[in-house]
Amino acid sequence: MPTVIWVDENDIIIRPNAGEFGSDTFAELTGISCADHMNQVKSWVKEGAIPDDANHIVEDFNQNEITARLHFRIAANALRVGLNEVSEQHFAKAEELAPLDFTIVRASMPLRGGNPFGEEFFDLYERYQNAGSPYHGIPRQTARLGKND
Repeated sequence: MPTVIWVDENDIIIRPNAGEFGSDTFAELTGISCADHMNQVKSWVKEGAIPDDANHIVEDFNQNEITARLHFRIAANALRVGLNEVSEQHFAKAEELAPLDFTIVRASMPLRGGNPFGEEFFDLYERYQNAGSPYHGIPRQTARLGKND
């Protein structure tokens, strides 16, 4: 998921992570324009206006999500040194522990020979949507992507 965090000149997080788009590169696919977000950024820079959702509390990862990210890192490092079988075992465990985590599941697709813009992605996105679009950050209405859209 495209993620944006607002940080000021003093390295203070002003607005926690949110699924936002910084350009309209994927607007045709997602149906989401970056205009609203970019207008918020402009208002913050010019006028100091901070959106109401800036005080949103982002929940910590649960133990499965933490362990899944560790398995992902082990898998990526194992792959890097040619331990393909070990790598696949850890990728599979990471996906088992956090099956809807785009940082894990989608990021592993090209590393495992899959297509992060193909059928696997749309299957993941459909599962994500059906689960209520769980996201660690400011929730937003996500676009419904279709395999034939």
